[in-house]
Amino acid sequence: MNDYLRPIRDVDLGDAGLVGRKAAVLGALLNAGFPVPDGVVVTVNAFDRALAGDPSADVSMPADIAARLAEIDPALRDQSLAVRSSAAEEDLRDASYAGQYLTVLHVKGERELLDAVRDCWRSAFSEQVTTYAQSHGTARASRVAVLVQRMVPAVCAGNAFSADPVTGERGQVVVNAVSGVGDLMMSGQASPEEWVVRDGEAARRSTGQGAITEEQARAVADLARRVEARLGAPQDIEWAFDDDRLWLLQARPITALPDPPPVRVPIPVEVPEGFWRRDDYGSRVPWSPMRRSIFMDVYNATRHHMFQYSFLAGVEYREVGGWMYTRMVPLDGLDKIMERVSEIVAAVRSDDAWRLIDEWHERGQDALATKTAALRDVDLGALDDEALLRHVSVVLDLVEEVHETHFRLASASMFLVGEFGLLVRDLLGWDVRQTMRLLSGGPGKTTEPALALAECARVARSRPAVRKLLDDPEEALSGGLADADAEFAERFAAYLRDFCHRSVGVDLTEQTLAERPGLVLGLIRDQMNRPELRTAGLLEARDEAVAEARALLAERPETDRERFDRSLVRAQAAYPVRDDKAFYTALTGGLVRYAVLELGRRLARREQIGREADVFLLTIEEALAALADGEPRNTLVARREGEREWARVNPGPPVYGEPPAGWGGGDMEDKFSRLPEEAQYALRVFGWVTSEFQSAQGSAGEPENGALRGVAASPGTYTGPVRVIADVSEFGKLRPGDVLVCPETSPEWSVLFPCVGALVTDSGGLLSHPAIIAREYRVPAVLATGRATRTLRDGQVVTVDGQSGVVETVE
Repeated sequence: MNDYLRPIRDVDLGDAGLVGRKAAVLGALLNAGFPVPDGVVVTVNAFDRALAGDPSADVSMPADIAARLAEIDPALRDQSLAVRSSAAEEDLRDASYAGQYLTVLHVKGERELLDAVRDCWRSAFSEQVTTYAQSHGTARASRVAVLVQRMVPAVCAGNAFSADPVTGERGQVVVNAVSGVGDLMMSGQASPEEWVVRDGEAARRSTGQGAITEEQARAVADLARRVEARLGAPQDIEWAFDDDRLWLLQARPITALPDPPPVRVPIPVEVPEGFWRRDDYGSRVPWSPMRRSIFMDVYNATRHHMFQYSFLAGVEYREVGGWMYTRMVPLDGLDKIMERVSEIVAAVRSDDAWRLIDEWHERGQDALATKTAALRDVDLGALDDEALLRHVSVVLDLVEEVHETHFRLASASMFLVGEFGLLVRDLLGWDVRQTMRLLSGGPGKTTEPALALAECARVARSRPAVRKLLDDPEEALSGGLADADAEFAERFAAYLRDFCHRSVGVDLTEQTLAERPGLVLGLIRDQMNRPELRTAGLLEARDEAVAEARALLAERPETDRERFDRSLVRAQAAYPVRDDKAFYTALTGGLVRYAVLELGRRLARREQIGREADVFLLTIEEALAALADGEPRNTLVARREGEREWARVNPGPPVYGEPPAGWGGGDMEDKFSRLPEEAQYALRVFGWVTSEFQSAQGSAGEPENGALRGVAASPGTYTGPVRVIADVSEFGKLRPGDVLVCPETSPEWSVLFPCVGALVTDSGGLLSHPAIIAREYRVPAVLATGRATRTLRDGQVVTVDGQSGVVETVE
């Protein structure tokens, strides 16, 4: 033979440039004793000869190459053959080219063989191969060899992954099988049955027609593992059984294989006494050690401020088995209760709630904005280690200050809104939904980020160069935006600076929007063709509700009307504070993330941890100590990663312990009547807030006739496609007009609302963040369905009725 044809048994991995990657690998495996069908390779030299140096020419079969093919071993030539392309750039770790080149099966006779080889050559110039090559940074496909092998008369065939291609787990083999030849499965013409083989045990994971037996599944898994061991990396193999034997048809690295999950390290589960609930808000996954070390103590030290007007001491946080649990802490003993009564009386007499809200509007918000802006603008990379440690200390001090402010204002705003709600119920008989109409629609941090984003969209809409560039946000970020429109680029940079440094997830591990500018540009692009948000309309709706209430009060005594007007002013000032303060709490979370990441960058650069994100597997104390002592923390990181993985797959129960009995027992009405008037009043206000909003939480219940039920949180009806968004990492999935389905939202999600048609959540109530935001944007919303994210799927069309609290599937 010559350099146009080469027996497969005479090639090895070093010949990939001549025979293509597929043939080179199979030749190496054949020589290592693997069951590879015999054959020959038509080398890339023959491909070059066919092109005659002109890649634009039509590919024909040169007479001398045809003559060589006619001379191959009759024992091979006279059988049914499988003819497959084998390109030099095929079957690589980052580009498999799977299914891109041509395969021709059941080839018989000289004429069919020549045609099959020529067709394989021509496939190198197909549109799909060219597109695939360009998507991987290559101008066109590489030179193509052709592999000619004996056709295996398969009774069953398929592929197998020596590691799980979805989870990355290396301990199990995933086997797919169909009856007959495997190409039926690869082309999508047949649905495979799937087996998982682990520790010598084979289990069928999907329904099927019994294409293979359990013994055959184990044999395929063993072959896949042996191929992986030989080639030194997880492999995707193609295989076939004839009547007597298992054959190996192809082997290539598994592309885009996730990192293997860490080895699980069990965590002792020590349950404290009392009644504990798992913290489901923020506990979709276990807290990272970094978050726990910073925020658990802060929550325990500050959250009690929320309960200033109640007989609760606060909320305690504990980690149990890697998950965060909370319990309501009652006041301990009569002395503590009487002390709280005196505090409530003093707070009501001094109008402490209004003092805090007024002070926030007058000075507090501006002072906090100044502090956070100064820390946001620090160039962390320019600090030496000592300066970075000082910066971290300042940020951590701010965390505690901001959370104390947050929870004090939560208590004050809740009291003033509750005071107003109680008054409106007594004077007008209105429920909580009607009361909220009197408060929604004013300016605040709920709408400010989205309004600023809408203004960016309005400007972009009027500038063709920007509009065109936003079709490809990543190109815009590479410098094209500043070149196309410097003014718009400056406006966009200002938006990122002012609104996008907030934490938008439940853990420090999640990126801020400032770290994902392409996503923000995508939101601007999506809003360009949506109606502009009219803040005037929101205020008009509130004014109409106020006018309606005043009309109903017209015949009431003047003192009632004055009480209403005074309480309305106070409640309208207090209502937006809920999310205004949360804006700065989230911004502080972003500042913590940035400081911790800078620690991680330095530790990774000094090889004390493997990568910067590993810093989140340390506590803040451990990270600071590592920066100071220079010692590696890789072993600790690996253990923490294993502990977190164990916790993830072993979530604790929703509750531990039994709910406590009511406070004090006996005749509660009698005890209540003995309290000072101010304490009775404060407890009635607190009772209105808890009872009204708890009753408005609703219950998910079972779906009825395919419909989900929940809290009717924002009126209106909308029909559109579902988009399930779990967290900020999936914001990019959302399309204008989608029905946003999510576990829960926070104020940081408000930038999505101008694009959504309706909102459906698993949890929440009428005073929750998603309800507030939905009402502000007049988006129909149904909350607290309990199971929307598990029941609904992307693209499914539903009708959301925010008046009745029903979500129905549209057939």
